[in-house]
Amino acid sequence: MTGYAIVLASGKFERLQAVSNIASIAAASDIPVDVFATMDGLEAFDRDVVAGMDFEMSAVGRAMLEAEHMNMSLFSENLARAKDLGPIHVYACELSMDALDKDLDDYVDVFDDVLGVSGFLTHAADKQVMFV
Repeated sequence: MTGYAIVLASGKFERLQAVSNIASIAAASDIPVDVFATMDGLEAFDRDVVAGMDFEMSAVGRAMLEAEHMNMSLFSENLARAKDLGPIHVYACELSMDALDKDLDDYVDVFDDVLGVSGFLTHAADKQVMFV
């Protein structure tokens, strides 16, 4: 195994945060990471959703956002900063974008490219795959 390939299909805030934390720490540890945002996981990166903080979340997610002592960055910010720390790439799902008639300009600026599932699987061939 030469890193992690994370399929992010959930738009739930806590899962988005967890993926960004895992990916960021791995990248900072010089472990290659590819994140493939698809389905609701991709839609969480929509500019309007992020601007309105309109995420599905439980009590834990609300507590994370409200806890001033945590000084927590949003998942999209974590992923963007992780690119300065180590080997990480973030990809948007072509199928999800086509279904919603969107392009990369509709999402926050964190994506390296748009890939279909087969393209992502090519990137993930030598990595441990996680599905969130």
